[in-house]
Amino acid sequence: EKKFEQLPLDDFDLVMPFRDDHFFEKLPTFHPLLVYKLGRAIKEFSPDVILCNGSRTLKYAAVVKRTFPGISAKWIYRVIDSAVYWNKRSLTQFYYRHFVIPAMDGAVGVSQKSLEEMIAHYGFRKPSVCIPRAIDVDHFALFKPEGNARIKYGVPNDTFVLLFLGNFTQQKRPDRFLDIIAGIKMVIPQVHGLMVGDGPLRKSVEVQAIKLGIQDQISFVGYQRDVRPWIAMSDVLLLTSDTEGMPGVVLEAGAMSIITISNVVGGIRELIEDGVNGYVILGGDVSLFIKRVLEVYEYPNKKRSFEKINFNKISQSNSIDKIFESYINYFKKSIST
Repeated sequence: EKKFEQLPLDDFDLVMPFRDDHFFEKLPTFHPLLVYKLGRAIKEFSPDVILCNGSRTLKYAAVVKRTFPGISAKWIYRVIDSAVYWNKRSLTQFYYRHFVIPAMDGAVGVSQKSLEEMIAHYGFRKPSVCIPRAIDVDHFALFKPEGNARIKYGVPNDTFVLLFLGNFTQQKRPDRFLDIIAGIKMVIPQVHGLMVGDGPLRKSVEVQAIKLGIQDQISFVGYQRDVRPWIAMSDVLLLTSDTEGMPGVVLEAGAMSIITISNVVGGIRELIEDGVNGYVILGGDVSLFIKRVLEVYEYPNKKRSFEKINFNKISQSNSIDKIFESYINYFKKSIST
C-alpha cells in the first residue's frame, strides 16, 4: 500500500475519495461516484471560475461539466507541465484532444513554453494566457534559520552542498543527481548532496548511492513541509528533471539567493538566462552539469553576481501580488465573455 503524507488542509477544503489503481480508472476511465460527489460539491459552492490542474483533474472536470449541465462556471485549464511529455500515446492524446480539452473554456500556462506546447499538441483555440508561477518572496527571503542549520541536521560545515528538491519519480531524475555528485566528488571530495523529497524511487536511489560509493556524501531527509531550512543550508540547486512547466523550486531557491543549474525543461529559460543568473544544460548532460558546478565552486564572485540578478528577477516578475492581479484580470475577462 502506497502512503503519502497529506498536505495541510483548511476548514473549507474537501478531500474526495480517489484511488488511481481503481478498476474504473481503466474502464470507463473515471469513477462515477467521484464524478457525482464532485458535481454536487461544485453545484453547492457555485463558483464563477474552476481552475483545473493536471491530467486527472482535467479528465474529471470534463466529465462533470458534461454530466452536470447546471454548472455555469468557466472551466480553466492551468497548464503546469508539458502536454507532449505526459500524453505521448496516440490513444490518450486522441481522448484528451477530442473529449477532455474541448470541455475547457480557457487556459493559463505557467510558462509560455508549456502553453505553446499544449496549444499545438491539442489544437486548443480558446482564450489563453501565460501567467508565471507565483511565490511569496518575503516568506523565503526573510527566513532566518535557528543557529547553524548544517550542524543541526548533520550536514558537515566544510562541504559544498548541492540540493535536490522534489519527488523521487522518473521525471524528476534523482538518479541523474547522484551521477552528478559522483562525478564532482572526484574533483571536490567535500561535496555533499542534500536530497529533500520522497516517492516511489526512494529505495532504488538509495541503492544507487551505495553502488556509486557516495552514500556518505548524500543526506536523504524525506518529505518536508517547510523546505526553507534545507534551501538555506545549500550552495546550489540542481534541477535534473526531464519535464517541468515553471518549476516552483527554482523560484523558492532564488528568493533565498540560491542559484540553479538546470536541465532545459519547460519554461526554465524564462527564469534562467544561461551564464547570467544561473546555468541551463541541454539534454541533461551529466558532464556539463559537473562542469558548471565546478565553475560556480571555483568562482565565488560569479556565484554572488548570479544570486543578486536572480533574486531581483524573481522579486520583480514572480511576486505573489503581481501574479494575483494577473489571475483576477484574466478571470474577470473570462466571466464576461
